[in-house]
Amino acid sequence: MKVCNDCNVEMIDNCKLTGQHAFEVGPDGKSHISIAIPTGEGTNILGINVAAMDKKRLKARVCPKCGKVELYVDFNDQSDILNLSN
Repeated sequence: MKVCNDCNVEMIDNCKLTGQHAFEVGPDGKSHISIAIPTGEGTNILGINVAAMDKKRLKARVCPKCGKVELYVDFNDQSDILNLSN
């Protein structure tokens, strides 16, 4: 568990990211807000060479005392990998 840098209180992990529109969260209840992480490799899409990216869903944590919010990627959670190459 992460401790808030401002309050020194344990933060709450795995908070859902939601918005005003239903399409921002999928039917699985997970946020579709993601980050593209360069892999250092290349791939070919429709004959065009592009940098390969791993896309991971962003998660959030919040401090119950001051309300500070942090976004993070859980690299150990393999179920959060999006099957997209760019």
